[in-house]
Amino acid sequence: MNARTRLLLILMSVVGLVWMADAGYRNLIEGPAADRERELDRLTRQVAETQDSIIKTSKAADVLAVLEQFSLPYDPELARAAYQDWLLGLVQQAEMTGASVDASQPAPVKIKDRDSKRQKEIYVRYNYSLRARGNLQQVTKFLYLFYRSGHLHKISSISLNPVGGGRSVDMSLAVEAIGLSRCERKGELSPYAATRLTHDPFQDYLTIARRNLFSRGGDSVLAQTTVTAVTVSSDGVAEAWISLPDNETSVLRRGQSVETEAHVIEVVDVLDRQVLLDVDGQVITVRAGETLAEATSSG
Repeated sequence: MNARTRLLLILMSVVGLVWMADAGYRNLIEGPAADRERELDRLTRQVAETQDSIIKTSKAADVLAVLEQFSLPYDPELARAAYQDWLLGLVQQAEMTGASVDASQPAPVKIKDRDSKRQKEIYVRYNYSLRARGNLQQVTKFLYLFYRSGHLHKISSISLNPVGGGRSVDMSLAVEAIGLSRCERKGELSPYAATRLTHDPFQDYLTIARRNLFSRGGDSVLAQTTVTAVTVSSDGVAEAWISLPDNETSVLRRGQSVETEAHVIEVVDVLDRQVLLDVDGQVITVRAGETLAEATSSG
């Protein structure tokens, strides 16, 4: 074997030793280290996911605890009857007439429990249909009282059909309510009020009734309110005689006001044969013998 061959063999041996050492390093050092790194990343993600799940569960538990305060009672029959009576009472508060409320059978909603794999009841759904008649202000008051209450409920559909030339409407509602199974009340409704409404005073919602879209001649209240005369009292003060829709007449001086079904009318000034009136913030000039609706349309 010559020197060149021996040199090549030595070089090949060195290369083989280096390759074996590198492979051994990868298998014994880098491989386990990479596996440990991957396992650490997996455990880190798992811990983070677990923490997120705990936070979400805690938040969900807090939300559920709040919802339980507004839930219908857990007893289905008592809850159905109590809420039905509450709807009828709401109609009476709004001074509407011809009320009728029909309630369907309570419908339990269940999900599969992760531990026992059995169906577990979460809540009960209650459906009602309500009919009543009233003017637009009374309908507005009913809706105001409904959304101001703290029950877990909603109006899923509403129908308003005008009757009597738009002076009244037949209201038909479909209402859905929820009773959580974990609610601690057996038959009593929630005593809490809700914060769904943007404005709290009912007077802020009277603008809905002040423009009666169902009336054939526009606003039926203003169409039936007339300045019948302008006189001077015995003490020399000018007065406006205003005939209201209920066939009553108010005699008003400057600065005095009267409330109708859906309007606040204030006398700004009494002139010769005409009156300046502030109707819900709008000042109009009404001549003697003219209705407020005519003055509004002509002005």
